[in-house]
Amino acid sequence: MPVAEVKSSKKKKAGKAFMIIVAVIAAIAVIACVFIAAVTRKQADTDENIVYVGGMLESDTIEYQSESAKGLEKNPVIKLMQMIWYFCAESDAKKHEDQTPPDVEMIKDIPYIDDGNLYHMLDVYYPKGTAGDASLPVIIDIHGGGWMYATKELNEYYCRALADRGFVVFNISYRLVPDVTVEEQLQDAAAALKWINENMSAYPCDAESVMLTGDSAGGMLAVYSEAIMQSEELQTVFGIEDAGLDVDALLLTSPVAYMKNGAISFYTKLVWGENYKDKPTYDYMNLDEIIDYAELPPTYLITSSGDSLAHSQTLDAYELLESKGVQAVLKDYGKFEGKSLPHVFSILEPFDEIGTQTIDEAVEFYRDIIEKSKAAG
Repeated sequence: MPVAEVKSSKKKKAGKAFMIIVAVIAAIAVIACVFIAAVTRKQADTDENIVYVGGMLESDTIEYQSESAKGLEKNPVIKLMQMIWYFCAESDAKKHEDQTPPDVEMIKDIPYIDDGNLYHMLDVYYPKGTAGDASLPVIIDIHGGGWMYATKELNEYYCRALADRGFVVFNISYRLVPDVTVEEQLQDAAAALKWINENMSAYPCDAESVMLTGDSAGGMLAVYSEAIMQSEELQTVFGIEDAGLDVDALLLTSPVAYMKNGAISFYTKLVWGENYKDKPTYDYMNLDEIIDYAELPPTYLITSSGDSLAHSQTLDAYELLESKGVQAVLKDYGKFEGKSLPHVFSILEPFDEIGTQTIDEAVEFYRDIIEKSKAAG
């Protein structure tokens, strides 16, 4: 066969191979898109087994999506994260099946905004047999879930473990990205804190002893909420009314509070909205950009060597607090029984030996703060 014909034949084969590769890639892309669309399909908010992932609830009476977040649900990163959080929900549900939480007094599904939105709810827990005139220290918890996933139910067992140790615990939900942006989640948190401040007297609460806690995304929302409550300027920037709540301590488990930085910043920036650079909040997306607006209370930080999502962020937060003169304690847990402890291990596995130990140590920090505060008058 002439050389020219050989070359032509090779080109044709190469062309066919290229077209086959393109076709396979296209087919995989189509299948992936169909799969993601099927997993993240809308659910009616009246369904019995709702998976709480942002952008996946619909209603005939409630508008779950805000104007500021419109279009965000179409972003491919957000769509991919919806699928990831969907499967996280399955995994977390299996963890709960293997746990036996303590029996505590529970008042569930109290609306802190009475608008029918399933995310505008909170629970209250306290020890069984608590006397009517009791005055127990208060803990308020904001769950994690990457700003896109979960409700208060994710942290219920953790909060029940706290209540069983002698506290009144308020466990709050908030709306999720991409229905809303982080700015509106902070508005929800402020509304919940205001409700708690105004209704604490209905429960056996010591209103003079309050700790605000959160894990991962919830840790960011917790520390931001405390800073915003102390600053009229930040309240204006974030469109928030002061909750009027005095917080004596913060407990932050693996807080993701540097949202412009790090390996996942391509995602954490987006949860502020696709136009995040054009918003007034752009200059306040990292903890070091808001810390000078407030005098943060004593703060206890938890992370672990296996905390791939927030280990460095927690260390950075601790160093920042120290540099600003905030009383801060860092608990950076290494391996336990030869295994690295994962992200927010004490929240998801509160009854394991190391989970129990971690919670006990954090609670001791809070009790010490209370004791010193009472002694100071």
